[in-house]
Amino acid sequence: MPTQARCDRVPPADGAWGALDLRVLQEDDLPLDPREWCRAQVGAWVSRRGGLPERFPMNGKALCLMSRDMFAARVPRLGHALHQDFRRRLAKALALQELIEKLSSK
Repeated sequence: MPTQARCDRVPPADGAWGALDLRVLQEDDLPLDPREWCRAQVGAWVSRRGGLPERFPMNGKALCLMSRDMFAARVPRLGHALHQDFRRRLAKALALQELIEKLSSK
């Protein structure tokens, strides 16, 4: 018989959640929202994935303007994977922002 799954965060008895620690959602030491990345953070992200940081002399907002093909032109071997990872991180940040806005409006 399978054991019952446990949840680390269950609603408190009074039904009120405390402050959410967003650090648990971070994948690394970079800010959750890639739009907030400075040039150094973009460079760190690129180099951790095997790319050359000097090919991306920009901040996170500038990365938002780049297409998949633009990533591939800068890093032919890794461009598509970099683009996919960036878009995944951006979607996660946008979803979290939307959730926070919904929760704060109640």
